[in-house]
Amino acid sequence: DDSDLEALPRWMIPQNRLRSAVDMMVNQARNRDGGIAALLNRDNFLQRVRSMVFSQERRRSRTSDETSQDDPEQQQEEPPAPEPPRYPLDIDMEEGVRFDTNLPAEHSYFGTHLSRVPGVDYLEEGTTHHMLIFLHQHILFPGEVLPFMMDGSLFDDEMPGLDGMIFGVAFPLMQPPEDSPLKLYGVTCQIYEKGESGRQMVFYKSRALQRIVINCDDIQGPPQYLARNPTTKCFSKVKILHEYFLPEPLKCVEMGSMARFRDIPSMRDKYKRYQLTSTTWPVDACQEYAYEDIVERARKKLEIHKIDTMPRCPIQVSFWLVRNLHLNEKMMRLTFLTDSVNTRLQLIGSTLKEESLFYCRYCNSTLAYCSDLFAMSKAGVQSQYCNPEGHIHETNTVYRVMSHAIGYSGEPSTKFSWFPGYQWHIILCKFCAQQVGWEFKAVEPNLAPRIFFGLAGSSVRIGKASENTPANASSFVVRNMLRLISNEME
Repeated sequence: DDSDLEALPRWMIPQNRLRSAVDMMVNQARNRDGGIAALLNRDNFLQRVRSMVFSQERRRSRTSDETSQDDPEQQQEEPPAPEPPRYPLDIDMEEGVRFDTNLPAEHSYFGTHLSRVPGVDYLEEGTTHHMLIFLHQHILFPGEVLPFMMDGSLFDDEMPGLDGMIFGVAFPLMQPPEDSPLKLYGVTCQIYEKGESGRQMVFYKSRALQRIVINCDDIQGPPQYLARNPTTKCFSKVKILHEYFLPEPLKCVEMGSMARFRDIPSMRDKYKRYQLTSTTWPVDACQEYAYEDIVERARKKLEIHKIDTMPRCPIQVSFWLVRNLHLNEKMMRLTFLTDSVNTRLQLIGSTLKEESLFYCRYCNSTLAYCSDLFAMSKAGVQSQYCNPEGHIHETNTVYRVMSHAIGYSGEPSTKFSWFPGYQWHIILCKFCAQQVGWEFKAVEPNLAPRIFFGLAGSSVRIGKASENTPANASSFVVRNMLRLISNEME
């Protein structure tokens, strides 16, 4: 009889028993509609936690009694059932007209009334400039397109004639090095298209050009987020960071008549050994600055994502690979902060063998495999898009999400669709009921793919596949629930 559970003092429920009960409730909630949100919204939550504690105690007692009477050789646990195989999807096998990936990259949802603003200006590395700055909730790398909308009066005075204006975008989430705590890191962006929205707002398309660092003491006024309709100007001095690149050492070694063997696949390794014997450099030094092998391995890995827009410049490649190979947040920070292109590529190369997954940032539930990423835009598998309210979403396009991982909110719509010919529908994490992205479904006949998903960068995180265990998946939620229960019991 559990009728007197409310009268039990807190000290009579051991912490390990309480955690076990909450863990069981969380695992049960994962397999039910509504997930953790429904679990917390039900009445008598604390009562049900205590009932679970005593239910598990009675179950342990019965199991202990039965085990003591059974043969010890029969007490071995059965191995867990293997997971069902994941079959790769090939979008080229779908019948229909392939979607034009140029459309999302052009941000055609802004309309056709935008005018081109000529000019691409790279500033000299190491120099300091005074410019308008904003904040951004995502990390941008040079080469990415940043669409946004705001009151045009903030830029009109800064854009004389038809020259595209350069401004700074800083990332508060980019943790600075320990020896420079009062620094903000970001990128310069240059506007290349603009047009009226009809609501006293102006649409802008800009492109990230170079990495910058800002000394917080040089900021004049409070900086505002670009996606929150800034109303005031904020200026600061910004320093253009260097991009150091050293060509592969062996590229500088000419072998005379033996050079004819360089392009023969069966002789390539032998030719490289001959080159090494003719230099004073150790093998490790040559490998440290070699990058072509890393780029080729990355190219092969990205073939399954249908991406064929890799740039040729090593500096641009190092930034482009970060976004299309989907590094975790720690690795993104390391690659952004390093000034050496060779080191950046080496860091990227160290992650090529890892299998990664998308996890819900709120409850740590598994949502999708990174191997299911594909390029719905010529810009790559990840792009920044702007909604009608001016909010900027970093979106990752995947063929599919895990079964029973998502639910839906609201009704589907084609208004302001980032992918022309598709309707969008908000998707929620089925466990914690937080928005994690959108489902896109074709509304035009014979358009392929028929369906795909866009995961919001602010709602998901990238982690190793080894983290995908029930214990790791639930630990974050269990800790928060234990904290909630502790506050209720006091």
